[in-house]
Amino acid sequence: MMIRVGVAGAHGKMGLATVAALRAADDLEYAGGLVKPGTAQGADEFDAFVDLVQRAKPDVLVDFTVFPFSKELALAAIGRCVRPVIGTSGYSSDDIVELRAACERSRIGAVFAPNFALGAVLMMKFAAEASRYYKAVEIIEMHESGKNDAPSGTAMATARRLAKTGAFDRAQTKLTRAEGARGAALDNVGVHSLRLPGVVAHQEVLFGGVGETLSIRHDSFSRESFMPGVLRAVRAAPGLDRFVEGLEELL
Repeated sequence: MMIRVGVAGAHGKMGLATVAALRAADDLEYAGGLVKPGTAQGADEFDAFVDLVQRAKPDVLVDFTVFPFSKELALAAIGRCVRPVIGTSGYSSDDIVELRAACERSRIGAVFAPNFALGAVLMMKFAAEASRYYKAVEIIEMHESGKNDAPSGTAMATARRLAKTGAFDRAQTKLTRAEGARGAALDNVGVHSLRLPGVVAHQEVLFGGVGETLSIRHDSFSRESFMPGVLRAVRAAPGLDRFVEGLEELL
């Protein structure tokens, strides 16, 4: 049975890559895209979610829009028995709790993934394993200059995961010569966000110990690197009746 898939944010960089990946998949059918009002091109693009649902009838909705619209869209999709696969960043822990509760009430599943690159999922997993052996850690993430939020969703998810696995000490600086020089601190996990043109997505988790450092790094050089993970989540979504955070358990 073919899975019909809608794409929210179909004109964006990730949306365009997702549409192309869906069209190339033998077992998936691109049902239509949700785009900004006034920008629809052709019969398979819609500027209202209700129109997309009623006319395109997607089973799954891949969301690469912006927060907080993404959250409204996910809740609306769950309410209409369309399973969202969410790749938008900007969600807080409270937002995740709300989505999880909506899935539990309706028994309609959803996938929320801070990063769809398989290597990024493994990077977070390996970092969590290493965190048991170190007391100091810093995260350095780099994205294109047009990215709206900082830190990235991947960096936030990594920091939260590391904070659950260990207690970290962060060296104090007596004299800070420029505000923000030490980056952000999330439960004593340092997070630094770089924004530069010409890059896609990169993250390094750097642990410090006595006489040594351990670096775990992942680099995405093109948006195609996210597509195997997106398609894996799409294929899993119709069988889900709960909220799934992260791609790891779908691997």
